[in-house]
Amino acid sequence: MQQKPNHAVVLAWLLGISSILPGTPAFADPPKTEEVLGVLGMDQGQIAELAQGQPVAYALNEGSDDEIAAGIAWLLPLPLVKVAEHLRQQNPDPLDVDITAYGLLKEHSGSASLAPVVLSREEAEALSDVEPGDEFNLSAAEIDSIKTLKQTHKFFEGAVLQHYREILFRRFEAYRRGGTSAIAPYVREDGPDSKPSLELRQAANASVILARYFPALHKAWIEYPKPLPTGAIEAFPWVEKKVESRPAVILRHRISMDWNGGILVLTREFYAPHSYNSSQWITGCLPYRDGTVVFQQVHSYTDQVAGIASDVKHIIGRKLLKDKMLKSFKRLCGDMGQCH
Repeated sequence: MQQKPNHAVVLAWLLGISSILPGTPAFADPPKTEEVLGVLGMDQGQIAELAQGQPVAYALNEGSDDEIAAGIAWLLPLPLVKVAEHLRQQNPDPLDVDITAYGLLKEHSGSASLAPVVLSREEAEALSDVEPGDEFNLSAAEIDSIKTLKQTHKFFEGAVLQHYREILFRRFEAYRRGGTSAIAPYVREDGPDSKPSLELRQAANASVILARYFPALHKAWIEYPKPLPTGAIEAFPWVEKKVESRPAVILRHRISMDWNGGILVLTREFYAPHSYNSSQWITGCLPYRDGTVVFQQVHSYTDQVAGIASDVKHIIGRKLLKDKMLKSFKRLCGDMGQCH
C-alpha cells in the first residue's frame, strides 16, 4: 500500500530549499547595514564617521578615462519609513538641485511630453548652426536633420524648438524599445564618437550592490527593456537645469524597489545635451543605529576628463562631483528638517 505524504515534512523541505535558492530572499535574513556599507565601498573608518552625523564622501573605482565616480552616505536621526517615503518621490528627484522645469516622458503623449521645454534665442541660434563637436551632444543623423530643417523651413526659429523636442522624444523612444544598445552616439569633430551606450553598460556591470543583493534587478538593468522583476516601479522623468551655466534638458530612466523597509532607486541619465555624456546613480536608505543611513553612488562620464592631463582633470572632476552630491544631501537634510 502506498504511503501518504506527510504534508508537514514536505512543507518544511520546500521552505529549506527556498532559503538556499538564488534570487529568493523571502526567507533570508536581511543584511546588516554595516555589511551593505562595506559592499558599497566604505572602509571601517568611514563607517565609524557616520555616527558623527556628518556626510561621508568616498572614492569609487573608475573603469575608463572618461569616468568620474564617487559615493556618499549620511546618517539621519529619522525613522526609516519617513526617509523611504521621501525618496519614493519620482519627479523631481528629492536629491536633485537647480531644476527649472520637469515632467514625465510617456509614449502615448509624443513630443507633447516635452511641451514645457524651451530654448533661449542664443541656444536656438547655436543649435541651428550645429556641427560635429562637443557644443551639443547629437548624432550625425540628428545634425543632418537640423541642417535640412534650416534649408527648407521658412519660419525656422519656432521650428527648431519643436524639432529639438522631437529629437529628445525619439531618443526616449529608442531607449524605451532597445535599451542602452539603442542610444545613438554623439558625433565629435576630432577623435571617435562618444558612446553613452557603452558607458552606461559599464556602469551597470560595475554595480556590486545590485549584483550582491538584487541579482534579478541587476540583470534587468543591464538587459533592459527585458521585463523588470516583481515589485520594480519605473518612470521616465525629464528635467531641465543649468549645467555649466547653460540650460540642459536631461532624459532619465528611474527604477525603484522596496528593500527591507527602505528603498533602492536606480537612475540612468541616457541623454544629456552637453557638458557630459551620461550618468548613473544608485540611491538607497536602510536602518542604522537609531536612525536611517542614506547612501548614493554616482558614475558620470564626460570627455572633459579624458586626454591630456587626465589625472589632474579627474581630481578636479571628483571634487566637483562630491561637492554636488554634498549639496544634494544637504538639501535632503533641510527638506526633512534635520540640518544642524
